Amino acid sequence: MEDIFDLAVSKKEHEFVRNGLALELDVSADIVETFCEIPYIGTLIKLGKVGSKFQELHFVRKVAKFLEKEMDIPEKEKEMFLNSLTPKRRKKLYEYLTHYLLRAEDDAKADIMGYVYKERVSGRIDNEMFLRLCSIVDKVFVFDLRALPEYVEKNTESSIAANNFINLGLIDNFVGGLWIDKPSYELNETGLALHRILDSNGWYKIDV
Repeated sequence: MEDIFDLAVSKKEHEFVRNGLALELDVSADIVETFCEIPYIGTLIKLGKVGSKFQELHFVRKVAKFLEKEMDIPEKEKEMFLNSLTPKRRKKLYEYLTHYLLRAEDDAKADIMGYVYKERVSGRIDNEMFLRLCSIVDKVFVFDLRALPEYVEKNTESSIAANNFINLGLIDNFVGGLWIDKPSYELNETGLALHRILDSNGWYKIDV
């Protein structure tokens, strides 16, 4: 089966992204048949992986939003990245990514995972960090991410967001060999990586 990575380097990518971004979820669900011609999308739908027609339309739009973020990467660079993956590693990345995109309840999560994938293709993060960040995005309340800049340096004021960041693994609430509950919040390597990716892509300025 072709996967999302094949779609990212195919001649159909631009047309798919353009049509997917213009897709309205309240239009006739019959329009999804147009997208079934895309092997990656069509196969998932035929296998019943997506669900209702509404979910199919939403999934198409999320994939379009994801791919939109890496469209400016030269095709040769994308192909070099894909060729560097073993079949086993590529399959794992594909399965995780598809799972997270299917689950994403918010289009903004597809945007963020697209930015993270762009970082991976460009070699600024490795496979482990790519999967780790996508897993965090899958679990996070997306509006909490607006607070990340507050914790680039130590912040001594407790907040719901900060405690959620600890649970997500973006902050290590670990001082002097002991886990503590009182505020000592500072983003760890993973948190700083996610903040950098969001900041460099202007995500904090986008209305989500």
